[in-house]
Amino acid sequence: MPIILGEGYFSEKLILETPNFSYDGSLVSWPNLPLLTVTITQDHEPLVSSNEAINFLNITVESIYNLPESFTENLEYKSGTITYIDSKVPENVVFEHGSWTRYRDVERTKRWNTLGNLENRGRLSKYKLDCDFMGIKNLFKKQINLTEKMCENIPRIEWNAVHRCILWESGIEAMADHIKSYKYWPFQFMLVEKTSPVKSKTAPAPKVQLYQCYVDLSELLFPGKRNCRVVGQLYTYNATDITERTGIENNIFLLETRGKEAKDREKKHKSSKISSNTALTSAKKEPTIVVIEVELHKPFVVCRIIPDFSNLIEDMIPKTKKKSPYVYTGDLAETHYKNCIRKLVEIITENYRDELTCFTQYLYKTGVYLSIRQTLRSKVSMVLDQRFKMPPNLIDTHQTQNFIVSVFSYLVDQMNFAINTVVEGRSTDDLTPTVNEETMYLHAEEAYELDDLDKAKNYYKTVITASKSNPGPWTRYAIFLKRIGDIERAKHCCLEAISLDRKYVFALLVYAAILFENGDYKETEVFLSAITDFYPRFFEGWAILHLFYMRTDYYPGIDLTLRVAEKCIKDKTQPIKFPHESFEWYTAHCPDDNLYIKTAIFLLKLHLCEFAGIALAAELSESNRSTPFLYYMAVDHYLSGRYEDALSHLDEAKYNYGMDYSIGSLMGHCYFKMGDIEKAIECYEFTRMLFDRPIDLHLVEIRLGYHYYNTGNYKRAKKVFLSTCKTSPTSQTWLGAGISCYELNEYTEAETTLSEANRIDNHNADAWGYLCLLNMALRRYDEFCQCYREMVKNNLKNRKLWLRITNAMEALDYAPPILETESDSLMEDYSEEASEEQF
Repeated sequence: MPIILGEGYFSEKLILETPNFSYDGSLVSWPNLPLLTVTITQDHEPLVSSNEAINFLNITVESIYNLPESFTENLEYKSGTITYIDSKVPENVVFEHGSWTRYRDVERTKRWNTLGNLENRGRLSKYKLDCDFMGIKNLFKKQINLTEKMCENIPRIEWNAVHRCILWESGIEAMADHIKSYKYWPFQFMLVEKTSPVKSKTAPAPKVQLYQCYVDLSELLFPGKRNCRVVGQLYTYNATDITERTGIENNIFLLETRGKEAKDREKKHKSSKISSNTALTSAKKEPTIVVIEVELHKPFVVCRIIPDFSNLIEDMIPKTKKKSPYVYTGDLAETHYKNCIRKLVEIITENYRDELTCFTQYLYKTGVYLSIRQTLRSKVSMVLDQRFKMPPNLIDTHQTQNFIVSVFSYLVDQMNFAINTVVEGRSTDDLTPTVNEETMYLHAEEAYELDDLDKAKNYYKTVITASKSNPGPWTRYAIFLKRIGDIERAKHCCLEAISLDRKYVFALLVYAAILFENGDYKETEVFLSAITDFYPRFFEGWAILHLFYMRTDYYPGIDLTLRVAEKCIKDKTQPIKFPHESFEWYTAHCPDDNLYIKTAIFLLKLHLCEFAGIALAAELSESNRSTPFLYYMAVDHYLSGRYEDALSHLDEAKYNYGMDYSIGSLMGHCYFKMGDIEKAIECYEFTRMLFDRPIDLHLVEIRLGYHYYNTGNYKRAKKVFLSTCKTSPTSQTWLGAGISCYELNEYTEAETTLSEANRIDNHNADAWGYLCLLNMALRRYDEFCQCYREMVKNNLKNRKLWLRITNAMEALDYAPPILETESDSLMEDYSEEASEEQF
């Protein structure tokens, strides 16, 4: 084979065996036998031109299992199939010397079919039977444990023979076309009674039994796939059936059964229009199966995952020219100004240290002074543009003088701060507050469930701002945008994450799901295939690719991807896990070995409901409406906004399994979304009473606490909110506890809890509003004015709270405090706008 492929030199060492084995002292062990070195050289033109397309085909017939009673030791067994060598006309290949045996082949070495007449090790090849039993395409895996069958000493018909042939260009095309047209490849098995070696004219002709089998080789059309090991079932021979399934018209063994009786029987089979083939079974009613492997040296379809993925990414994310950054925020402008001051201090101290008397002259002479002045001017202009609102008139006005004084004071303060950090040796970066991503995501999910989408967006943007080079926050924001229907912005966020890390699996998955929902199946396949190539042990990736092939009816990849996923799911350590747990539902019903359920859970965490629905539909065909299927189908409907459908599945799960915390809480969420508050509260209260519930029931307790507050049950509301603050404190939970304490006239506790809510989120207008009420109740006008300004600044939208504050101000004769802003006109415009929005 190396010589045919173009190698000029090939060497091999062969063992010289003894012709007879003895069991006395003359027996020589294998390592001590003499070796013969065989060398082959090719000095002339190659046997095959480099421009000529060839391929090698290996067909291995292994063994037949679950033998019928008619398969005995007194029979000779032959197997036959077809190959396309150099034309569209198939040639027959016969495997002889099948042996009935009770014992498995321990060495598992394949034998050359053409050397079957040899009885020693000369017929053995260097190829071994694969021990990967999970990689076998087995349609009978629910009925037969193939691993036990192949590893136990049970009766079988054994060949373990491999036949190799060269396929030329026309043969390659013919074989690929055959698989595309029929999908199945034909095999026939002939059983002949053993006859006496002494020939007799009066002896009757041996009886012949003929069986057929067709195996699915469609996986060879999968890109990059070179081998297919498959299990096929044996049937009684029927010419019409095998012709319809495989396209073969002639009996493979017709040339060997030349008798008139055999030909008549062949014609009879062809003329029969009714398929009468019968599946063979053992005495235990198990199907009789055969294991066959077909292997190619080169795949029919070349795998182009990485080039296609790279080209697609380059088209989607064009290279942009680097430009000087534009400062969009005042905070960034202030940071630039401080950094500029620190850098200039370093330059000044480095350029001149000794001759202080000539300091200014030195700066002018070297040009450093002009450079410093120009650099500082650009940074000051940037700060003025972003931090201050310029007065409309700059000619001799009192307002202009105040503006100049405030700007000068601000610049000097910032300059002193920057210089002090240099002198004291401290870095301002150490003082930058860190952002806890998981806490921010919790706040964002909470804001989404409370229908405050703007606040949820701000939380996601805060995380992105804190770590712009991390693809994770971009992907989480993309998932949120996709959930609220903003698909275009979700796509942009995914592309931003992919540009930061082209192998980031969650961004690739979300973007592939968006492409799939838009009907861009070719691009979807490229992304999903790239994921399996980047992470070959990622079973969810293989399972999602399997679901994609199921939906698009791509048969060559359906079984292949499923087998790989089932193999990878058995790994003890999973390479990829989504770090975020669900906010509205739980993963209590999660079997460890259920591929479709675990994949559905993974997809539901990413809010990829369409793929999750396909996984659950596949699970339905396997489990017949099990409790995990019903629960996660309800989750899928809930995330899709189909609350009535979710309740129907939850009711069925409740009837079959009972009411646990996962079912009860999700039923409560569905009723809450449908507006049936009474039933929702009933489900929430039942969930909180269960002894085996998780400690953290954040969404359940928030909705339950606000219901108690709205109905005037302030003590129960306070108790529920404080319970939530112990496990997952947020601004909303502390706010709920604070307003409950306020209604109970517990002002000290109310101030503490409201201050904590304000500390977590100082943009919470409701917290500032209740602090206004609290300060008015305590007759603290100065604190009230400060809270009132912050409340207006953060645009309070709670009309009832606005009305309570207004009435309390009238009762106490409190005038609205003056809102101090950068200019009077801005204050007036903002006040009018806020009043219009609220009332």
